[in-house]
Amino acid sequence: MTEPKKSGMGVLLVCAFLAAVSNSGIFAALSDLQDKYGFSDAGLGYIAAAGFLTSVVVSITVAPFADRGHPKMLVIAGLTVSAAGSALFALSGSLPAFIVARGLIGAAMGTAGPAIRALAANLDPNRAAERLGRLRGIEMAGFTGGPLIGALLIEATSVNGMFVFFCSFAVFALVVVAPRELPTLPSSGESQRLSLELLRLRPIRAASIASLTLFLPVGIYDALWDRYVTDRGGTNLMVGLSFLLYSIPFILFGARGGRIADQRGARTMALIGIACATPVVCVYGLLTNAWLIVVFGTVEGLVGAIALPAAQSMMARAAPEGRAAAAQGLMGAGDLTTAAIVSLIAPMIYGSAGPEVTFAVAAGAMAVLGVLVAYESRDVRN
Repeated sequence: MTEPKKSGMGVLLVCAFLAAVSNSGIFAALSDLQDKYGFSDAGLGYIAAAGFLTSVVVSITVAPFADRGHPKMLVIAGLTVSAAGSALFALSGSLPAFIVARGLIGAAMGTAGPAIRALAANLDPNRAAERLGRLRGIEMAGFTGGPLIGALLIEATSVNGMFVFFCSFAVFALVVVAPRELPTLPSSGESQRLSLELLRLRPIRAASIASLTLFLPVGIYDALWDRYVTDRGGTNLMVGLSFLLYSIPFILFGARGGRIADQRGARTMALIGIACATPVVCVYGLLTNAWLIVVFGTVEGLVGAIALPAAQSMMARAAPEGRAAAAQGLMGAGDLTTAAIVSLIAPMIYGSAGPEVTFAVAAGAMAVLGVLVAYESRDVRN
C-alpha cells in the first residue's frame, strides 16, 4: 500500500486557497439572487448572517478536535460541506433554502479554517506571524478570486451555473487533499477542554478583540458590498474586481507584514493597524464613484496585510500548550459573531440612513474596540 505523502506549509496554502475560492462566489451573486427571486433587503442580511452564525458554532465546537489529532479530518469535512452548500444554492429557488446553503458554507469554513491556521502557526512559532501572513495572502487570493470568477461565470452562464462551478471546485480540492498527510498539532491534558474556557486568559481576550475589530467591516461587505457598488453605478464585474484589488496587498505583502509583526511585536502592529483601518472604513461611506470605491480597496488591503497577521500571531502566542486550534477557532468565532451582528444591522442602517452613516457607525465601533484592545493587552509582551 502506498504511504500518504507528507506535507508542510505548501499543502496548507493549497487547502486554504481551495477552501476559500469555493466558498466566496456568493459575494458576487447576492443582488442577482435578490433581483431574480424578489426577497427583501433584510433577506440579504439573513443569508449573510447564516454563514457567519454556523461558522461560529462550528469553530467553537469542532475546531478543538484538531488539537486531539484530527486536523486532516477537519479539512476534508470542511471541503465536503462546502461542496454540499454550493450544490444546494444551485438547486434552490427560495430564501429559506439560500439561508441553509449559506449556513453549510459557513460551517465548512468553521471546520477547516482554524485547523489550517493553527498548523501554519505551529510549524515554526518564531515565524508565526510571517507564516500566518502568507496564509492570509493565499486565503485572500481565494476569497477574491471567487467573486471575480463568479462575476464572469454569471455573465457567461447564470447564477446557478456559477454555483455548479464552485461545487465542482470544492470536489477537486478533496481530490488534491485526500492523498496528502498533513502535519499534526501538540496535544496536552488541556486539549479536551472547551474553547470558551480560554476567555479567562487576558492575552486571549486581547487577541480576540483585536481580530474581531479588524473583521467588523466584513459584516457590511458580506451583506451590502454588491448592493453598495451597484448603487454607486458599478457592475458585477466591478464588484469582483474590487475584491481582487483588495487582495493584492495581502498576496504581495502578507508575509512581509507578518515578518514586521515578528520583529516589532504583534501587539504593537495590531494596534497600529486598527488605528489606520478605522478612518479607512469611514472614508468608504463618503465615496460616490464606483471606480473610486473599487480602487480604494487597495488602501484597506495594505493596512490589513500588516494588521491581520499581527492579530493572528497575538492569538498563536497566547494559546496554551495543546490549545492552538481551539484558540484559533475561538478567534474565528469572535470574528464571525461580530460580522453576523453587523450583517444584520447594516442593511437596516443602509436602507434608512445611507452609506455615510453605515460606514461611520462601523468606524466608531472599531475605535472603541481598539481602545479596549490596548487596555486588555497592557501586560502582554510583544
